[in-house]
Amino acid sequence: MRALALLGALVGVACAPEAARREPATVLFLTDFGVRDGAVAACKGVMWEIAPALRIVDLTHDVPPYDIETAGEVIEQALPFYPEGTVAVAVVDPGVGSERKAVAILTSRGHILVGPDNGLFTLVMQTEGVERAVELRETRYFRPGQTSFTFHGRDLFAPVAAHLAAGTPLDSLGPPIVPMRLDVRPARIADGRIEGSVRYIEDPFGNVVTDIPAALLDSLPARSGDSLEVRLGARTLRLPWRNTFTDVPQGQALALVHSRGLLSFSVNQGDFASRFSVKRKDPVVVRSLRGT
Repeated sequence: MRALALLGALVGVACAPEAARREPATVLFLTDFGVRDGAVAACKGVMWEIAPALRIVDLTHDVPPYDIETAGEVIEQALPFYPEGTVAVAVVDPGVGSERKAVAILTSRGHILVGPDNGLFTLVMQTEGVERAVELRETRYFRPGQTSFTFHGRDLFAPVAAHLAAGTPLDSLGPPIVPMRLDVRPARIADGRIEGSVRYIEDPFGNVVTDIPAALLDSLPARSGDSLEVRLGARTLRLPWRNTFTDVPQGQALALVHSRGLLSFSVNQGDFASRFSVKRKDPVVVRSLRGT
């Protein structure tokens, strides 16, 4: 009889609905908290209390304080390499406790974004599209007890991310919302040249990554092996466009296409940003020197 009962139990587990046997998805966790105190660990504890089998990947906790744009860059860089159903929870929230809203977004590629509605997810929404979004209002999915005015990462975003990763439907979290977006203007062609800007500085190497996609260089026209005239602020440089760093001597500057498909500027085994005093958002103007 015991053998029959055990067999019946095993059959029951095997035939259980997929949702009942579903393992929690991966959560990508990003903050500007740093790791010198217990804030990150507290958020993880909240998530694991809800979903003990949850896989949490620390994307980074070293985003410069309050830097929404850098946080958005990091998420947009990493998220495409994670499977459908991955939840990205990002807490860079200078408006914590204010009237700013909290949001969960399902992208058209099946990723879920959780965080403050402050434009943090602008780049991901541009890249992946938005299937739907909701404002986080259903407090039953928050951490039990009184929600802190200053620690929504622990009391709101972490528990919501865990519930979503464990299978809670997005629409149960609150009403539809149109997420806030930052004003991000793409690079453009004008008068036979490309006008863009510095998107970010790649730390710690000092590589300068622009918002100019490689495909836009075809309109100059220009090809790898050519030279480019690059104006960065008040400085104008003539840079060889090559495929990789060692295509020029050590210490020489060059232009190349970054792994993200964007035009970038580097120094072979050096720091381009420091050498030429470049910072994020600096204007960039590029034209081809083919035939000159």
